[in-house]
Amino acid sequence: MTWNRRQFVKASSLGLLGAVGHNSRAVRYRFSQSTQGTSVSTGGFGFRRVVDSIDWYYELRGRGPTIVLIPSGEGDCGSFAKVAASLADEFTVLTFDMPGFSRSSDPPDFANYSMSRAAGEVAALVRTLGVAPATFYGCSSGGRVALCLATDHSEVVRKVAVHEVAGLPSTDSSLANLLTPLTMAGDDEIVLACKDIFRNRMNENAEAWDALGVPFHRRLERNYVTWVHRYVRQGLGRPPTSDELRGRPVTWTIGALTPAGSIFSNVVLAYGAGLRVALLACKHFPQVSIPDVLADHIAKVARG
Repeated sequence: MTWNRRQFVKASSLGLLGAVGHNSRAVRYRFSQSTQGTSVSTGGFGFRRVVDSIDWYYELRGRGPTIVLIPSGEGDCGSFAKVAASLADEFTVLTFDMPGFSRSSDPPDFANYSMSRAAGEVAALVRTLGVAPATFYGCSSGGRVALCLATDHSEVVRKVAVHEVAGLPSTDSSLANLLTPLTMAGDDEIVLACKDIFRNRMNENAEAWDALGVPFHRRLERNYVTWVHRYVRQGLGRPPTSDELRGRPVTWTIGALTPAGSIFSNVVLAYGAGLRVALLACKHFPQVSIPDVLADHIAKVARG
């Protein structure tokens, strides 16, 4: 397609500068249309790119070896802003909204989703952007995706850091008792309950959660409903076994402030795979409550 000067200036003013190539040292930009295989800027660090059947919203910043930050159950990469900014001086940092959440489109057959499928979609995005191999970080369901990347897509993985991986067998029924009724609740009830769960139960710093901003929390109202119906109701699929994780480059943390029963299965699986478990001074969302500490932790993993 040919563009005259007036069209180019207008498009540039709208932020339509697309990233069409990337390596570990620099990002190259040119004007482009939003089509399969071409990235289009949405302004700032945000881009859109269609990979296979998913229209991704992703953010890319910095330079150096790649770190990929995988969102947890709320599905939105907005919570990683401070962590990404801290890491970008030394690393290329990629994050994104999960398929079906916030600004990314639904994956095919979303009614039969799993974290294994999500890992394949993330791997495809990383390959398409040319930023593999990478160090991956994820907590909760994002941690499940990261473990699946380590076991099923090792060619794109350098290191993996996970925090409080979701969906593992647990002897503590308190969270299940809290979440299971939501699968039969209406959307408004789901949103009201999840606002409390994410802000006050999974997170020790409510002010930091609120500070993520009005646009972020508005996006999460839809995401909470998606999370309950696509993750909680359906389950996350079969978790990796200790044998599958043995020898993988995985660093595992749990929150020192999280009730032990709810994350004891993390300790069992990690130690069964011969992986050490360390503590972070937080609950479930260190990217929200202790972003600088988490950034330092991820950087150390990536350098190792």
